[in-house]
Amino acid sequence: MSSISVLFLSGCTGPSSASDSPAMTPVESSPAQYDAAQDAYSPVVVTVTNPPIAAPATDGRMHLAYELLLVNASASPATIESVESRADGGTLQSLTGEELTAVYRGVGTGDAGGTLPGGGSAMIWMDAIVDSAAEVPTAIEHTVTVRMPEANPPIHDSVIVEHVPAVTVSASTPVTIGPPLQGAGWLNGNGCCTLTPHRGAVSPINAGFKVPERWAIDYVQLTDDDRLFTGDKTVAQNYPSFGNDVIAVADGPVVAMTTDRPEQTPGANPTGLTLDEYGGNYIVQDIGDGRFAFYAHLQPGNPAHVEVGQQLKKGEPIALLGNSGNSDAPHLHFHIMDSPSPLASNGVPFLIDSFTLDGVVPSAEALEAGFAGTPYELDTAVSGDRTSEAPLVGDVMTYAP
Repeated sequence: MSSISVLFLSGCTGPSSASDSPAMTPVESSPAQYDAAQDAYSPVVVTVTNPPIAAPATDGRMHLAYELLLVNASASPATIESVESRADGGTLQSLTGEELTAVYRGVGTGDAGGTLPGGGSAMIWMDAIVDSAAEVPTAIEHTVTVRMPEANPPIHDSVIVEHVPAVTVSASTPVTIGPPLQGAGWLNGNGCCTLTPHRGAVSPINAGFKVPERWAIDYVQLTDDDRLFTGDKTVAQNYPSFGNDVIAVADGPVVAMTTDRPEQTPGANPTGLTLDEYGGNYIVQDIGDGRFAFYAHLQPGNPAHVEVGQQLKKGEPIALLGNSGNSDAPHLHFHIMDSPSPLASNGVPFLIDSFTLDGVVPSAEALEAGFAGTPYELDTAVSGDRTSEAPLVGDVMTYAP
């Protein structure tokens, strides 16, 4: 024999009689509407790796750096002709031609041609920019124009305009920290927000794509005449960066570190490294609110005698800048990430609380030329004291003690 139990729900103030209960009037709901025109064949599937976080940068504007992952779900090659991002009725980015191929790379191939083979995938690195915090959108829409080899009526034409569902902009705000170094002439040689090696470092880790270096900085210090080094470039001591104190950017405990990786010889890319060896000697610090500071390529031997679990104080020397791990010249690799893993994490923007912008190396070509040891010519028109801004690639800064 079975029984049926009936559960009666009463208000938190106790039972009431039918006579003093308000009459329940049925609410008519509109039936769900469907229009076949709302569905369209989209051979290229588009997703966003992480919701973008807006950050005020040294160019006086707000940057939203994120990535689009494109997968060609068809068997035919698909050429990406344009990508447009829009918000609040206005265009944020419109990428075609060379501007598109500059930020487009095939996953696993590095191909920049813009054509996805059947079943292939690619990534596009986006940098949506608005002039002020008041203009930061709550969501961003994308339109991707795809050209197929031929039309396949009535399913699709040869050119297909895909409207991607809106991407919500993160409500998170960047963390404000102190500088990780002190002194003058610190160049952001590899940072946000163009497609630098840092931004391009998207890795398949733990069965997913991770982007730990989205806002990472490679700090190199310039000589008095604005060179990266003097004399023999294979000698670490010829780089003014080498041996500088690395400084804790905030209060918080050390949660991971390595100290026994050897220095590399400058002027050449190391080989034969494991994944964990890429950072060389490093320190991971928990700075709170789910954010972790990563200091990498440190000198071996732990000269500051830091230990896992030690509570660091903002401004405290914690290591010496070196050339360990995946490094071809002495520098400090620094970024903020959303987990304690230098690899299985996503990079988030950070603001330096106070510094002087000395000038800017004006182009990627000028940055590359400096690696030969020639002096940089800096654009000083934008120089001046800055407060709570994110450094951009090419910035040269002074960090006061």
